[in-house]
Amino acid sequence: MARLQHIQVHAPSKDLPWPAMLSILESLFPVKFDSSANVEAKREGMIIAKPLDAGADDNDVTVTSLTVPWDEMPCGLESARKIKVAFSSDRDVPFPFRGVSLDLHVAVPPAILVPRPGEKILAICDSAPVWVLAIKEGIRHYRSGFALPEIPQNGNLVDVLGGDRFIEMLILLQWLRESFSDVCYQGPPLRACFMFDDPNLHWPRYGCVDYSQIAQHALRGNYHVSFATIPLDTWFTHKKTADIFRRNPNHLSLLVHGNNHTWLELARRRSEASRLGLLSQALTRVEHLERTTGIPVSRVMVPPGGACVEETLGDLPKCGFEAACISHGSLRLFNQDRIWTRTLGYRPAELIQGCPVLPRWALSRAPSAVNTVLLAAYLNQPIILRGHHNDLKDGIELLDEMGKLINGLGSVLWSDLTDVSRRNYCWRMNGHVFRVKPMGRRLTVHRPAGATEMMIESNGFDDWSEWQTAGIESAPLDVTAGECVSLSDTAVDSISLKVLTEEQLPRRISEPRFAPLPILRRVLTEGRDRWLS
Repeated sequence: MARLQHIQVHAPSKDLPWPAMLSILESLFPVKFDSSANVEAKREGMIIAKPLDAGADDNDVTVTSLTVPWDEMPCGLESARKIKVAFSSDRDVPFPFRGVSLDLHVAVPPAILVPRPGEKILAICDSAPVWVLAIKEGIRHYRSGFALPEIPQNGNLVDVLGGDRFIEMLILLQWLRESFSDVCYQGPPLRACFMFDDPNLHWPRYGCVDYSQIAQHALRGNYHVSFATIPLDTWFTHKKTADIFRRNPNHLSLLVHGNNHTWLELARRRSEASRLGLLSQALTRVEHLERTTGIPVSRVMVPPGGACVEETLGDLPKCGFEAACISHGSLRLFNQDRIWTRTLGYRPAELIQGCPVLPRWALSRAPSAVNTVLLAAYLNQPIILRGHHNDLKDGIELLDEMGKLINGLGSVLWSDLTDVSRRNYCWRMNGHVFRVKPMGRRLTVHRPAGATEMMIESNGFDDWSEWQTAGIESAPLDVTAGECVSLSDTAVDSISLKVLTEEQLPRRISEPRFAPLPILRRVLTEGRDRWLS
């Protein structure tokens, strides 16, 4: 575990301000916030909150600092107002915001900053500086015109870190990342995938989705499209449709969308036996599809309507699923009483009951979609944009445009959700030791330059203590979490990891019996999608 960094908070308040927000950050970063005087001797960073008319009394600060406006009315979740923020192209502006102008929302208008000697402007609003940086003797000192947001006790991080509302948190996060980079973890490389819910392989088209056309555009535009198909639909596959998928594995793929696609299918409070039976039946059906068509199906579950409760997420790995893919909003909506919903929105993926959960967002031309893509890239989250077939009613150009935007960020791994999930890890270098924090049972990790040893860190799950590696030696190597493994005898950059201890299913799993209503419902909805589009 990384050593805690002590951050002193100076504010015109006797109590520690922003208690909920700082508590959330302490669970995400190896930091400890304190407002008491006894932290002076060991402080390694400072947050200085002061009224707008206060003088420059922070010139003698000898540790890295972030200065923000102090307002007696905290910057909370009340109705936000729109502003335009233009980031400079300076290298100290974080990727991928350099040189970008964005329409954003804030609760409190930013204060205008007057740059001091040695400060450089990182962002402006209405042509006035709102974010500046000074580096003195190698120590970074940020000043922000944005008041820090207060998250209420029943609020969540994603309320102030998502979509159009993230600029107040972005500056704080960047300060933490830059100032404490030696103990902070880095995320996976850029990953992306487009996703459509519901389409099956009964015909070469599904409503507005034309598989052949999408494959051609994905090849030219260098992107990947995955279709969350319903296991109930796997009883029939059109031969020519299957041919399209087999010929284009780098650009088209399938994953699992529930089982019968009934209302709240994975969000109902069921017995464990009932949950396992439902998930087992879904896999039985997709395995039939794989055998009869030769098309692989990613073992990633997309719950219908994003509705999935914690108990079902915990059962997915037991049945052979590698991950789930659910929006932050849906995760919170159907698990409101769970404490882990407080921190949703920052990590590359969530790890809930041993199940990795990849985020996803709406596929759209709206300006907010650009914000979503950039924020996801900044947070090392996979850029998974999902839609339904009718999102292409005005043409496939929507995919081309968003694909061009994402590819413009740099080198992007476009792939099916299996590969996206297997790059679900965080890492940091400790000297020459490559420390891996796993967020999945099967991983493909990229060895960084200078790494001569590797250590898989424990993540608190008892059955994740024993791992098998491939790529380090000629034969697979078994390792224990916390154990250093030499990399000096291998020249490979890619290393495969998998948990050796698999979850055990009960000996008997009773799959749901035949029920005509889900079939009738699915026939009607598919008919609507195909003939009314």
